[in-house]
Amino acid sequence: MIAVKTLLDALTAVAAVLCLVPVAPFLDRPVLLLAMAAVAGGLWCDRRGRYPLPPLPATVLALLGVAYYAARISRAEVAAPVVHALVVLLCVRLLTVKQGRDYLQVFVLALFILAGSSLLTLEIGFIVYLVLLVFTVTVSLVLLTVFVTDPRLALPRRDFWRLMKVALILPAASLVLMLVFFVILPRTGQPLWDFLNPAHRAVAGLAESLDPGAFARLGDVGALAFRAEGPELPVEERYWRAVVMNQPEEGRWVRAEPSAEGPARPAGGRPVELTVYPEPRSDRYLVTLDRPLQVRGVRSQPAPDLVFRIPASRGQRFRYTVLAAPGAVLPGRGGAAGDFYLIVPERVSPRVAEAAARIRAVGADRTAQLAALADFFRTRQLTYGRDDLPGGPDPVDAFLFDKRRGHCEFFAAAYITLARLAGVPARLVGGYYGGEYNALGGYYLVTDEAAHVWVEVLDGDSVWQRIDPSQWARNAGTALGTGRAAGLNAWQRLTDTLNYHWVQLVVVFDLGQPVRTPKSSAAIPSAA
Repeated sequence: MIAVKTLLDALTAVAAVLCLVPVAPFLDRPVLLLAMAAVAGGLWCDRRGRYPLPPLPATVLALLGVAYYAARISRAEVAAPVVHALVVLLCVRLLTVKQGRDYLQVFVLALFILAGSSLLTLEIGFIVYLVLLVFTVTVSLVLLTVFVTDPRLALPRRDFWRLMKVALILPAASLVLMLVFFVILPRTGQPLWDFLNPAHRAVAGLAESLDPGAFARLGDVGALAFRAEGPELPVEERYWRAVVMNQPEEGRWVRAEPSAEGPARPAGGRPVELTVYPEPRSDRYLVTLDRPLQVRGVRSQPAPDLVFRIPASRGQRFRYTVLAAPGAVLPGRGGAAGDFYLIVPERVSPRVAEAAARIRAVGADRTAQLAALADFFRTRQLTYGRDDLPGGPDPVDAFLFDKRRGHCEFFAAAYITLARLAGVPARLVGGYYGGEYNALGGYYLVTDEAAHVWVEVLDGDSVWQRIDPSQWARNAGTALGTGRAAGLNAWQRLTDTLNYHWVQLVVVFDLGQPVRTPKSSAAIPSAA
């Protein structure tokens, strides 16, 4: 004989665990400990029929918990306090005596908590917990219909298994219907509860300024930056462009709109189309493969320096398509535009000024100047690294002549300073370099460890030439382009491919159109 109440108690604990696991990383420590104790304590109380919380104190505790987290709700943060309040209610219910409606309340709370977890994070694991919870709740509801007729009822094993066959058919059929409805039913461009967390999940992104150590700190985060579906390219062509910084300001480089620069469009190269799936970011720049020609699927404003900016940062996932031409020639403009890219920092050390003077002394030939710059960096015997970085009032001077060790922004800042002092127009480009191509899924996996900055110079033919001075580091072969993805084994590649398809088919799926993205495109204007 199998007691129905014993099964209901066990399934109640299972439902509680299935809804708590996805939200556990986001819970305050006291609430997390309370939830763990409530699940274990609830099972212990159910077996012995003795409960620590009488109805009135339980109601008071539940109201106090809800009131506390309701006071923490704000326009910027709604989901997390609501989930915390629901978890408190669940804990109280687990530790009190259970009648038919009490079990039902536990199952309803479990479903709402799991739904709330999708506002905190929507990874592929969500579908696993959802399927398991649907089966658990459905079987429990079938048992509950028997339990309410006689709480002491025990079923013979033969009758129990007959009941379970019926109970398991119901969620299996419902899941098939859910899949069909997901494909055939239309979806809105803005899901109804997006307003709960406008940008809660957005993480650090690329800034409009370059400070010493900034890209090294971003790389330390190690989070996924974006995935890009497309053909496999050589590593030397995997420069992912995002933002251009062109003016010195108080010891750093910042972005100013290049209004004096005429429109230009890359010419030549081999056209490549990629679909980019960025993670939620705090910046407002779209990552494109260098050199971008057009961006489709998201409203953006293209700039003459191949930068695409969106109106506001996005706290949700979306996707867009990039048409680029790696290796294309980007024509520049002389005159006022050239002067714009020759402004030098206010503070330049004597040693840096002397080095620039030697480079300038090779003559006015731009090719000879660029060759002299390359020789200077190679002879310095510089080392690429993320730690033990130069500091002080003049990090460029310390990097070139004392520490001789730095991250990509030190190489790039030193190069642009010397280039402009020598009379070579130059600008900084921030983005990513490298990333691993996952052939199993047909996409690039790029993490924040690949955050990178390089230089573009206006050569003697008035063409913007990409120069990556970090490639002249003594250890460039082992230090550059090696993000976290490079260490993925076969199993990790498989799981990341599943995550990628989850984002592609579920998170941003809308019958061929990205969810939350308008049907618009932006292109770099053609040269006048």
